[in-house]
Order: sequence, then structure tokens, then C-alpha cells
Amino acid sequence: MRKGPCIFQHSVLLVFAVLTWLPFFFVFNNSFRSNTEMYRAFFGFPKAIREAVQSYAKGPDRVEVETDTGDKMDMTGREAAKYYAHQAVKGYPYAWRVIRPYMINSLVVCLTTAAGVLLLGSLTAYVLSRYRFAGSTALFYFIISTMMFPGVLTLVPLFLLVKSLGLLNTYWAMILPYMAGGQVFAIFVFKSFFDGLPEDLFESARIDGAGHLQIYLNVVIPLSKPILSVVAIMNILGTWNNFLWPFITNTENTYHVIASGLFVMATSPHASNAAAINASYMISSLPLLILFVYATRPFIQGMTSGAFKA
Repeated sequence: MRKGPCIFQHSVLLVFAVLTWLPFFFVFNNSFRSNTEMYRAFFGFPKAIREAVQSYAKGPDRVEVETDTGDKMDMTGREAAKYYAHQAVKGYPYAWRVIRPYMINSLVVCLTTAAGVLLLGSLTAYVLSRYRFAGSTALFYFIISTMMFPGVLTLVPLFLLVKSLGLLNTYWAMILPYMAGGQVFAIFVFKSFFDGLPEDLFESARIDGAGHLQIYLNVVIPLSKPILSVVAIMNILGTWNNFLWPFITNTENTYHVIASGLFVMATSPHASNAAAINASYMISSLPLLILFVYATRPFIQGMTSGAFKA
């Protein structure tokens, strides 16, 4: 009796999964195709890969290979397969040379921002959660009330502030605003989790002579690893995918991150190479894919822990 609904639910989920992954496979497929192939058949299979498979199957037999310049070369099947394989992936080395500085900038900004948000957010939430002082509750509600303000509302004042501080065209023009903007969500999540920690743990630590910093480092942080992973992942995703702020605060190509760098690349002469453009999209998505693969379990654990503790 229950197989029917399960099959229907799985079918719906499968359809949405296919629709979600379809653009990814489309870009991946086109990263191996030449401009001519893109113009003739937008959704076709890469010719170079097809020719590489067919040539490899011929083994030591001689085959005639037509190069990009129109010249014809006589090779063995294995040599022809290597040639076609090189033609298929040639967009990736080219794309990597162009976007490598952008990737490095993004890693610097994301990792520095995440570290700052975790440190400052957890410290602030720990104070608001474990210590009661006049106005602590009002202060917490004031902090989380800033979540109601849309980011575009503070865009111009924040830009003028960064400009007045002389931070334009620097890493700090991105890191400091990202750290400040990420504090609200971090404090809210951390405090909700810290409120659920048993008071007996803190009493035992104080009896053993532990101070505030020792309790924070030796009791709170080890118990908060799932929540730390949630905040870190959410912060890294938001920072990595942010386009508008890095683009308007960095007019020099030196400090562009991957999101704004891809836009610059797509509006430059590099855009004439369709394989390189699609390859750059694939390379830029690899860090997030790796993060998704390795961080899914701690993220789910953190969300579950936060739900129960809150």
C-alpha cells in the first residue's frame, strides 16, 4: 500500500535532480567542444572525444587526422587518440591560466572571512548566552533585528564607508564587510546552540578552576563543531558566490575574485573561446563541489543539533 506514494515521491525527486544537474552537464559537455561545434549543434556530443574513442579502437592501424589548421597527418590509432584527447581538454589549461589569480583571491577572502566570522560570532554568542547583564536580551534582539534590512539598502553607505577608509582595490574591502555582515547569522545560530548546553558542564569546569577563556576553548568549542561547520559552510557559499560587491569595490583586475573575474573574462577577448569559457565555469565550481561532498554530513549534523538544542 505504501509503494505507490514512495515511487511517486522518488520520481518527483528524480525529475528535480535531473533539472538541477542539467545545466551542470551542459556546461561540462560544452567545455570539450570547439566554437564550430557550438555554432552547428548546441547540444551535440564533443567530436574530439568521439574521434578519440574511435581512433583508440583502431590500435596500431594508421589513420588520417585533420588538424585545426586544415593539415592532414598520418598517425597510428593510439597517437590519433592522444591528439584528439588533447584537443578535447585544451580549454582547461587555457582557462586555468586566466582564472587562477581569481581562484586564489577567492580562497584568501573566503577562508579569512570564515575564520573571522567563526571567531567573533562564537565569542559574542558565548557572552550573550552564558552571562546575564543589564540589556543583554535587548542587545541580542537588536543584533538579530538587523537581519530584516535588505543588503541592497546598505550598499551605497557601505561603499562610501569603504571608500573613505581607503580600502578600495584591496582584500580588506571584501573581507571586513563580509565579516561584519556574517556576524548576525552566526550569533543567532551560535547562541541558539549554546543556550541548549547543560549548565552542569560549566559548573564542573568552574569548580575545576577553569576561567572564561578555558571554558570557551575546552568545553564550548569541542561541543560546537557541527554548528561551526554549518556557519562556515553558509559563510563560504555566500562569499564565494557574491558578485556585486567585489565587482564595484575592485576596479583593478588584481583583486577580482572568481565571481567578478568570470564576468570580466566573459566580456574580454577570451569570450571568443567557448571551450575556455565553459571550462572556467567548471573549474570555478570544483571548490564548491568538494565542499559539498566532504561537508554534507557535518552540515546535516549541525542543522540537526541546532534544531534540537534550540
